[in-house]
Amino acid sequence: MDRRHALSVMGLFLAAALALGLARWEGGRFQSIAEDHLPKPPMASAPDADEARQILRTYFMDHYSEASSSAVYTDLTHDGVEELLVLTVESGRTGEPAPLHGGALDGGSFTSAQVTVLRAGEGGEVLPIYSFACGAEHSQWGELYLKKEEGADYLLWYAPYTASGRGDFQLAQFFLGEDGAVLDHLRERIFFPAGEGEAQEGDADEAEIAAFLARVESLLEGAEPVIVCDVIHDPVSGADGPRRFACLDALFTTY
Repeated sequence: MDRRHALSVMGLFLAAALALGLARWEGGRFQSIAEDHLPKPPMASAPDADEARQILRTYFMDHYSEASSSAVYTDLTHDGVEELLVLTVESGRTGEPAPLHGGALDGGSFTSAQVTVLRAGEGGEVLPIYSFACGAEHSQWGELYLKKEEGADYLLWYAPYTASGRGDFQLAQFFLGEDGAVLDHLRERIFFPAGEGEAQEGDADEAEIAAFLARVESLLEGAEPVIVCDVIHDPVSGADGPRRFACLDALFTTY
């Protein structure tokens, strides 16, 4: 076999090997693309607004008592789909539930309360994404309200706490992420001497206290109480006023 013929045979051999390799590679690539286009099982989708309401109502009826629970639809995640805010109250040390409707509950019989925000998730799952506890003996837990601002729903927390000659007043207006994360719209806190307490570095002065209380009053205007149980302290006189009490009395209305 002359040299020219040998080179020709080797060329044919290399060309055949290259073609086979490309065919295998192309076959693998085409096979992968074909697999990508195979029908996939349907994924659960998040419910729309009407479906979410029905899911949440069914969950409430299965887990709560209408007589001793309040429930209101409110869009605290600002996604256009309402959550369900549920309030339950206990009126005794043994934990018996309190009747919430018809004005039967007052501050004297209130012991503790639990607020839970429920969100309807994919596939009809119901997720508790936020909770708040309030007890008659723990006023530092403060007051919780629903607040609407420019068409959006918020939770408003106000905790005017005084003890041992010190005032610690906190205020927060916030909404929720879908995972329950607290997303602040506003949050403030001031410290000051109360009664015979001594002033400390960083304490708010009278003007700062007055400005803080004015913001509180402005925000509370038009807000809907969810659970309120607090002794009102006057930072100027240092005296405690009467205890105020209010709670949400609603079933399946919209805030």
